[in-house]
Formats: sequence, C-alpha cells, structure tokens
Amino acid sequence: MTRHEPHRRYEGFSTVELLVVVAIIVTVAAISIPTVSKVLTSARLRGGMGDLSGLFQNARNMSVRQNAIARVRFQSSNNRWVAFVDNGVNPTGLTQSTPQVWLPPQFSKVNPPSGGGGEPTALDNTTCGTTSSSPPDTADDTYFNQMGIPCQYSGTCSNSLQAFAYYFNYLETANSRSWAALCVSPAGRIKAWYWTGSSWTN
Repeated sequence: MTRHEPHRRYEGFSTVELLVVVAIIVTVAAISIPTVSKVLTSARLRGGMGDLSGLFQNARNMSVRQNAIARVRFQSSNNRWVAFVDNGVNPTGLTQSTPQVWLPPQFSKVNPPSGGGGEPTALDNTTCGTTSSSPPDTADDTYFNQMGIPCQYSGTCSNSLQAFAYYFNYLETANSRSWAALCVSPAGRIKAWYWTGSSWTN
C-alpha cells in the first residue's frame, strides 16, 4: 500500500513584504550614494594632485641629473590642463617626449582665491614653508636650478627664498566645486593642499 505524503504548501513573499524590502533598499541607496560620490570625488582630486606633485618632483630630479635649469609649465589644450617639464633656458614646448601630466577634465587651473564669496583664503608663507616677506609667487612658472632649488628666472635663477603656489578647481557638479592647491617651498618641498570649507589640509 502506497503512502501519500500530505500536500506541501510553498509560499513566496507577500506584496507587503516585497514593498518593505524595496523601501529599505531605496532608503539605504539614498543615504549611501552621496557618501560614495564624495569618496570618489576625493579620490580623483587627490589622484590628480598626486600626479601633479610627482611631475614637479620629476622636474627637480631632472635639473640635478642633467645639470640644467628645468621649468614646469601649464598649458590649456583641448579643454584640458596639462603640466609639463621644459628646459628653462632653451624651451621647446610641449612635445610627445616631454614629461607631462594631463589633468582630468574636471580640473581647471584658476587664479588665487580671494577669501571672499565662499572662496578659500590664499596659502600663506608659513604654509608654503618660507620665511620670506614676499607672498608665494602665483603668476610665474617654477624653475629648478642645477641643485634642484626652486627659483624665479630672468636670465639667471634668483631669489632662493621664494615659494610658489598654484590653485585648482575640481568640478563635482554644475554648482559644486572643490579647491586644491600645490605649494613649492624654497627648499624644493612639494605639497598638495585641499580646502575643507574652513581651512587648508593635506
């Protein structure tokens, strides 16, 4: 005699349970997406500034290795900013063989901030590692002499106490941007800085 097992009843999720799960997923996504976006923006910003710092360090090393004055130049090309190392005395311009860093499209090199209208304050001498009475040079290219020391150049390298600072915007959205800066101290120390909304940090 064959024994029949009682009919088993299989049940799935109810509509209410599915709606609760979907609501939880949507809520978690709404909370986490802005955080993830900020993390990605910070990573891209720091990555671009890290590449730029490396190029300045490369220029400094080249000046010592080649016993020549090296110059770091900025140029806008095809709606992107590129920094490259050139010969300080006999510049050749941007070529395929030139050491260079193309910044991501979201980057733009900008004028020093004024400190008003929501802009950061400009980097000061202390932050840039100089005791000079002159503020960091934000208008000229950085030159490195044969000893790897940054200098202002006009036929010869001069003013060994001069610091240099460059400012950048990173466009997050149409109405949101982050500020970053690169400072070269008179001793040749190259450091990137990031504006937190109230102060510069690295």
